[in-house]
Amino acid sequence: MDFREFEQLARKAQDFQKEHLPRIIRNILEELGETLLNAVVEEINAQDLIDTGTMINSFARGNEGNVWEWDSGRNAITLEVGSNLGADGKDPDKWGYPRLINDGYEIKKAHFVPGYWNSGGSFIYDRNAKGGFIAKPRKFIGRKYFDIAVEGVEGGMNGLIMKRLEKEMARFFA
Repeated sequence: MDFREFEQLARKAQDFQKEHLPRIIRNILEELGETLLNAVVEEINAQDLIDTGTMINSFARGNEGNVWEWDSGRNAITLEVGSNLGADGKDPDKWGYPRLINDGYEIKKAHFVPGYWNSGGSFIYDRNAKGGFIAKPRKFIGRKYFDIAVEGVEGGMNGLIMKRLEKEMARFFA
């Protein structure tokens, strides 16, 4: 490689860093985010946690309750993914249903839950129903479905990142 070829390669590397690397990193983070959300849904199904699609749908990008938030600053780009279905942004102590199922919760005093039982034996919450049941005090252990999914995805993250970077660099420097 002579000096001119080296200068050309250096300019190409600078162009890659300034123009293409931020887009590539964003694409990789999006792929990782989608991979994690898919793993969460798989774990919810594997543990047979719910019989409606509301919570599962909240782990799909763009759906109600879905969290898909970008933050860039201090030389870092982060993507936060998950679900805040049923959470109260004004009250940090009011957790949403997905977090309650993941971390566990306690019913401290008995209260009435309106709804009805379907033919399959499952309870359907309906705030306008005349019937329902009394929820008695008890503790529910966390199922850790989100934590299990994160742990499963973490093992393959470096491989996915390296594979995508190698592919993009090969395409750019070819």
